[in-house]
Amino acid sequence: MAAGSREICGQLLRHRRLVLAVIVAVLMYELVCTEYADVLCRAVVCTLFAVPAAVLDSIYGKLYHRLSFCMAASGLLLALAQGMMWGETGSVFWSMAGGSLFCLLMLIVFVLSRGSMGFGDVCFSAGLGTFIPFEYIPLAFFLTFMLGGGGAVLVYVAGAARIREQAYRMPLGPFLAAACLLSILHGRELMGWYTGAW
Repeated sequence: MAAGSREICGQLLRHRRLVLAVIVAVLMYELVCTEYADVLCRAVVCTLFAVPAAVLDSIYGKLYHRLSFCMAASGLLLALAQGMMWGETGSVFWSMAGGSLFCLLMLIVFVLSRGSMGFGDVCFSAGLGTFIPFEYIPLAFFLTFMLGGGGAVLVYVAGAARIREQAYRMPLGPFLAAACLLSILHGRELMGWYTGAW
């Protein structure tokens, strides 16, 4: 158990400047764009877990289950604290429901992908789902694959997949993290735009 934690800390320390730069950039964006304290608090705590996991996934192609479980526990504790602060009795239930739904949706994709997607993405989505408001879970799921598809097109156009002998595997973690943060910060506007467009 300790070896796993040591490995995660070692990887993060090796890339601490990149991790800190991305965290600071995301936090600055959140401070500028967020009007409500509960949304900001949720986005900040999520960022502190999601960004390191996404950076490690983009560098090593690996999402650590331990980090995902710590994220899920933090999401539930934050929901409990916010529920006690604002008198929302069902906050922990909806946080658990969000994590379970996002995990279930990604589990379906994992089974259908037949090895193209790792199980770390499923665990990571469970942790992320505890921070996303329940009604925006389908939006986060949709955004994940929209952003991932756009990233895949850019990589293909840039020529990173030219070598036919080696299959290029694109990490899904950064797109999951980005979709989660967009859903937390701009879920209302994105859902309003989507429903108003039809």
